[in-house]
Amino acid sequence: MHLQRILTSMVCIFFLLPIGCDRNRKEYNQEEAIRRVLTVQRLQNLNPGDPSVVPQIESIVDSMKVSGKDACYFGAVNVLIDRLFSDGRYAEADSLAVRMQYDADEEKDSLAMAMAKRVRAQILYKLSQSDRALQEALSALPYVTDNLSSGSNFGTATSLNEWIHIIAKANSDTAEMQKAADRYGDLVRNMVKQNLWKDSTNHYLVTALAFEAENRLNEKNLAEANILLDSASSMMRKEIPARAYEHFFDTRCRTRAAEGNFSGALADVDTLLNTHACFPWFYLRDLQLKAEVENMAGYHEDSAKSYSQYIAYHDSLSTQLTDRRLHDLSVLYRSELDKEENRTATIRLLGLGSVTLLLLILLGVTLRHALAEKKRNRLLVERLHEYDRAEQSLLQNIPEDVQSTEDYSEIMRLDRHMLTERPYTNPGLGRAELASFLGISQEVLGQIIRSERDCTVHSYINSFRTEEARRILDSDSTETIAEIAIKLGFGTPRTFQRSFKERFDMTPTQYRAAASEIRTSENH
Repeated sequence: MHLQRILTSMVCIFFLLPIGCDRNRKEYNQEEAIRRVLTVQRLQNLNPGDPSVVPQIESIVDSMKVSGKDACYFGAVNVLIDRLFSDGRYAEADSLAVRMQYDADEEKDSLAMAMAKRVRAQILYKLSQSDRALQEALSALPYVTDNLSSGSNFGTATSLNEWIHIIAKANSDTAEMQKAADRYGDLVRNMVKQNLWKDSTNHYLVTALAFEAENRLNEKNLAEANILLDSASSMMRKEIPARAYEHFFDTRCRTRAAEGNFSGALADVDTLLNTHACFPWFYLRDLQLKAEVENMAGYHEDSAKSYSQYIAYHDSLSTQLTDRRLHDLSVLYRSELDKEENRTATIRLLGLGSVTLLLLILLGVTLRHALAEKKRNRLLVERLHEYDRAEQSLLQNIPEDVQSTEDYSEIMRLDRHMLTERPYTNPGLGRAELASFLGISQEVLGQIIRSERDCTVHSYINSFRTEEARRILDSDSTETIAEIAIKLGFGTPRTFQRSFKERFDMTPTQYRAAASEIRTSENH
């Protein structure tokens, strides 16, 4: 994988020469941009384990960012992320990968977005989160278009599909493996067909054939798998390190084991172990493969030893991952804590401002409603006063001895009785007393009141009580609401409040306030 990244970088640089890096956005020295990318890649390749390399790469990346976030810049960021991860700075690598996605989205650079997603998928895979890694890698596919239009596109597309194949294999997802292999093969065949660039190592051709052979192996078609592997073997160059053909050795190992050629399979897996000695996440996979092959061959003691090595290496790697994550967390904890405190303070301030604003709004709405209700109540009281004056004029025309005059109806006699004698002040006043006064039955009394006044006997009695209460509230009387309720026969202040509001659509207190305001304005 290390060599393949170098090859991909070379392809990208080759194609960047004619197309340029500025994309007509900013004046940018193309040769200088490429020189910086080469410098970054050289620092990464020639200085493994040197802690001073990261600051040098970061300085170059920052200088490129000032000139513009173009293909050269994103390529350099890609190298920096790889280096941070190799140095065990996982949180920083992942954070930079996420930021690379944001930058790519901001620049509307689909290729850079694909690169960023692929890098993040690699990180997740190396952190043993294969399911998330596969989702991230697959989500990058729509961003890679016109795969043969430039070296950047071709390199990103092939690298992305290679990683999808690797991650899908870790998940035993043969369907996604086959799809990735097919896409990779189509890319390489089209590149060769159009003679866009000659791969002097034949890395891409060999890898494409190895992927296709693995598809046949998964289908149990060993004959076709061997034909493809033989074709790939004929293209491999002896002077090129075996790591350029790692997928070939992996597939041939599995094919030989399936055929029973265990010595050949073990030779291939040893080649893989030597190739991946500096890449623990692949070395671990190779140890497991060796143990499986030895077990298939009947070398059970050797297989047990390989499994023990696998377990020990796995535990060691897990411990390293945990330790490095804890180190990342300890480094990032204080800055994250400061950010959280600032965020909390901001949220608290915004919350306080929002609550204050809401209270002010509610206060304004309440005041507005109160003023509107006050205005409405005054208008109602004024209309009631006009009704009182009209009613008073009507009553003055009724003869005093109405009870002895047969020309007047029972309801008019009863109204007169209620107004003059005020029997409603008795809390116990009911049907019996009113029926006795008119000399009729209680049933007939109910029918008369319902027909003439459209209410029940109880409501009829309360109407006189509330009218009397209204007259008291209109005056300068200092009687309390409770005293008025008892005085007029309501029984309880609560009954008085309810009856008054039902009749006049306001409470006795509101009526008294409106009446007082009217008297004050009339006096002035």
